[in-house]
Amino acid sequence: MKAIGYCANVHPGRNLGQLRESLKGPMARIAQSLAQTTLPVSLWLSAETIRELSTDPQKASHLRDQANDFGISFVAINAFPYGNFHAQRVKHAVYEPNWTDGRRAHYTMAVADLLPLLVADGTEHISISTLPLGWRGHFSASGSGASVGIASTALEQIASHLHSIEKTTGLHITLDIEPEPGCAIETSEELVGFFSHCLPATTRAGVHLRRYIGACVDVCHVAVMGEPPYEFFDRCVKAGIAINRVQLSSAIKGTHSAHDLAALAQFDEPRYLHQVVSGFGAARRMWEDIPNFLVDANADMQALAFTNVAANPHIVEPTHSLANTNDQQWRCHWHVPIHNAMINGLETTSNAITGTLEAAMRLPNAPLIEVETYAWTQLPHIDRLSNDQDIEAGIVQEILYAQVCAATAQVASDIT
Repeated sequence: MKAIGYCANVHPGRNLGQLRESLKGPMARIAQSLAQTTLPVSLWLSAETIRELSTDPQKASHLRDQANDFGISFVAINAFPYGNFHAQRVKHAVYEPNWTDGRRAHYTMAVADLLPLLVADGTEHISISTLPLGWRGHFSASGSGASVGIASTALEQIASHLHSIEKTTGLHITLDIEPEPGCAIETSEELVGFFSHCLPATTRAGVHLRRYIGACVDVCHVAVMGEPPYEFFDRCVKAGIAINRVQLSSAIKGTHSAHDLAALAQFDEPRYLHQVVSGFGAARRMWEDIPNFLVDANADMQALAFTNVAANPHIVEPTHSLANTNDQQWRCHWHVPIHNAMINGLETTSNAITGTLEAAMRLPNAPLIEVETYAWTQLPHIDRLSNDQDIEAGIVQEILYAQVCAATAQVASDIT
C-alpha cells in the first residue's frame, strides 16, 4: 500500500497567494509533526489558481520545489471544486460548472498541463479527482440523455489530452470520477452503468479511454448511500474500472429519535451541502440538506405522537413518512474526523475505515490513499476547532489513525 497522505482542500487556496501561504504554513507544519520521509498531499487547485499558474509555468515548478523543501510531495489533485471552496456559502456551487459546460473540460485540461511541473521527479502516476458529472437536478435540466452525451464527449477529449501528455512527458495522469449523493452518479451501480454506455473498455482514435478515466472512491459518500466499500470495489473491478484513489472520510448517522434529530440539527451550517439518506435499495430516499430532512422527520414525529395520544386507528401517517423506508437509520454527508467513533452525541461511520483499507489492498492496482476531512471549522461548537494549530493537530491525528487502520488491515489481509 502507498503511503497515506491527506487532501489539502481543508486549507484556504482560492488563489495562488493563499495556496502559497497554506503550503508554507499548515501543510509544512503537518509534515514536520509527522516526521515522515515525505508527506503525500493531494492539492486543491481552484480555477483562479490555475489561471495564475498558467501565466508562468515556472510558478508551478517553484511550488513543487517549495513543497520538496518542506518534505511534501504532490501526489494527487482535487479538481472537484472549481471556485472558492472556502466561500461563506458553497452548497450547490461546488458542482458548477458541471460536465456539460465547456469551462469544466478547459479547467481540467489546464490542471493536467501543469502536473509535469508540479510533481516530484520520478513520479509515474498522478490522479485528478472530479465531480460525478454534476448535481443531478442541474445536470439533467436540458434532458438527461443529452447531458450524458455532452459529458461523455468531454471526457473522451480529456482522455485524449492525457494520452498526449503521457506520450510527451511519460507522466500517467488519470481523471477519476467521484460518486456523491445527489449527483448524476451516486453509486457503484450508476458508475458502472455510465462507463458501460459512455466509456467502454475500447480504444478510440488510438486512446484507451479507461487508462485515463477511472474512479475516486470517497468512503463518506459510499457510507451515506449505504453501500459497503468492498461491494463498491468489487463491482468496479468486475466492470474493468480502475479505482485510482480512495478518500478516507467518515459520515454521521443516527435514528429518527428525538435525541438524534436534535443532535443532527446542530450540524446544519451555511457553507457546505449535507445530504441525508434514509433506507436502502429501492426504499432509499435522499434529502439534499439537513433542514429538508428535519422538516419531514419532525412532521413524521408529530403525526406519530398525535396518533399515540389519540389512539385513533383512523389517523393515517403522512405519505412522506420516514417509516415508509425499510430502515430507520439515516446517514448524513458530513466529513467528520475519521478517528472519532462518536461526535456531538451521534455515531460516525469510522468503523468502516479498516475494512475499506483491507478491501483496497486487494485491488489489482494500488490506489492513492488520502484522508479528506475539510469541514473542521464548521463542526458544532462543542467539537469545532477554530484555530490553525488545533486543526493541524487534528489532521495529524487522523493520518496517524489511518496508518494504524492500515496496519490492522494488512494483518487481516495477510491472514486471509
